[in-house]
Amino acid sequence: MRLSQTQLKVMRWVGKGWSALPGAGSAVMVNGRRVCNVDTMHALERHGLVRQDDARCWAATDQGKEFARSQGL
Repeated sequence: MRLSQTQLKVMRWVGKGWSALPGAGSAVMVNGRRVCNVDTMHALERHGLVRQDDARCWAATDQGKEFARSQGL
């Protein structure tokens, strides 16, 4: 599968166990910094790489963690 540079940047963080949190507006934050927007996270969800929990935070799925590992992220 081909991911954009922004999607790869997000997977670099969440693939290592970080959570992506909703920020102001459509911003998505990781480690206190804006990394992307909600649309990026929904695209990653469609690929099965992340999932959103009840608190609206995104985390990598097992498939997402394996993808990040295989890509050297």
